[in-house]
Amino acid sequence: MFIKKYYSQKTETMKTGIILSFIFGVFSLALQAQDTKAIRVKADTDLKYAIPVAERYRYPQFKEGTVSFFNAAPATAKLNYNFQLGEVQFLSLTKDTLSLANEKTIKQIQIGENIFYYDVAHGYVERIATYPKAYLVVKTMFKVAAVEKMAAMGKSSATSSIREVNMLSTGNSSVQKLASKGDIVFSKDKLYFLMDLNHRFYKTTKGGFLKLFPTHKKAIEDYFKAENLDLENEDHLKKILQFCSELPQ
Repeated sequence: MFIKKYYSQKTETMKTGIILSFIFGVFSLALQAQDTKAIRVKADTDLKYAIPVAERYRYPQFKEGTVSFFNAAPATAKLNYNFQLGEVQFLSLTKDTLSLANEKTIKQIQIGENIFYYDVAHGYVERIATYPKAYLVVKTMFKVAAVEKMAAMGKSSATSSIREVNMLSTGNSSVQKLASKGDIVFSKDKLYFLMDLNHRFYKTTKGGFLKLFPTHKKAIEDYFKAENLDLENEDHLKKILQFCSELPQ
C-alpha cells in the first residue's frame, strides 16, 4: 500500500530510455566452457521473454521487504531485484510488476535478510559483507558477452569480428527488442565495490583500499606484497577487508 502511494507516479516519472552499448570481442566457445549459466538469445528475439524468469530475478519469488527513505516513513511490499533491468521491483495491489522510482530518495532496501542500496553512478548494489568501517557490495547484471554473425543458411556463426549491440531500457520495467543479425550470448556479471558508512564508493583495487583506510597505507602495501590476491575474487576481497578492519585504530 505504501509503496503504491510513493510510486504510483511511475509512468509520469519514467526515466529517459538509455541505450547501453557493449563492445566485446566474441569468445562464445570459451565462454560456454567457463560459464554454464551463459544464455544464448536468438537473433531478433524480444529480450523481454528471452531470459528465463528463474535467471532474471534475485529470488525465486517476490519476498516481503522494506524500503527506507531519507525523508519519509518506510514502506513495505513484496520485492525482488531484476538482474535484467538492474532495478528493484515490487508487486502492486493489482499484482502488476513495477519498478521503484525516485531512487535518490531511498536510503536502503531490505529484502528478506539482504540489504540493497542505490547510487546514482552505480545503480543498485547488494551488501554482501559488513565491517566496522566499510561494506563490500556487489552489482549484478546481465551483460552482452558475445555476438555472433549470421552465417549461411540462417545459422549463427560462433566466430565473429567485434560487433556492437544496442539494448534499450525504458526504465519502466521493460526492454525493447535487440536488433542483431546473429545470436547474442548473455552472462551474469558481478562488479564489486567498497562502500564506507557514508555510502561513498571505492574501487576494489589496492588504491581503493588505501583511500578507504588512509592511516594504514604501509601495512596495506605490505599485505598486498605478501599475499597472492585476486581482486575479482569475493573471498579474497573479504579477506583484505578483514585484515584492514583488524588494524589498530
